[in-house]
Amino acid sequence: MAEIRPARPEDAERCAEIAVEAWRCIFESWRELIGDSVWEAVFGDWSERKRLSVSAQVRDRSDCAIVSEAGGAVVGFLTWRLYDDQGVGEISNNAVAPTHQGRGIGTAQVRHALDLFRREGMRAARVLTGGDEGHAPARAMYEKAGFERSLPYVEYFLELNDGRRR
Repeated sequence: MAEIRPARPEDAERCAEIAVEAWRCIFESWRELIGDSVWEAVFGDWSERKRLSVSAQVRDRSDCAIVSEAGGAVVGFLTWRLYDDQGVGEISNNAVAPTHQGRGIGTAQVRHALDLFRREGMRAARVLTGGDEGHAPARAMYEKAGFERSLPYVEYFLELNDGRRR
């Protein structure tokens, strides 16, 4: 099993790599679901945006991030936000390297974050994940960690033109 520890700024790039590796199949399945032209307009270079977002969050807010290590290497991470005024802790990013998935690392990370939320006095926890087939493992993991209430969510897309400004 992996060991969970607080993230450090120097973990940022590895966490960004894991995010892109772990979410590649999801973004590829989304492309099939919504079509190339809409996908390109909405998500475009998703991997670079995700890499920059995760790396900035871990580097600049390492106090709101944990990593999982196995064999001395970072193999997973989780980031969060605390909304003290609402008493809500929100998991913002959670990923495990594909080579280490299916070993309970993601669930352990979620449970670790939930324990932290409780210690910080949060009254509720929130996480957003996709309803598509690519997110089925994530939904199962969150349920395994204790999440049991959900709201249905639908996201629509519409191609407006052929990509040229009018």
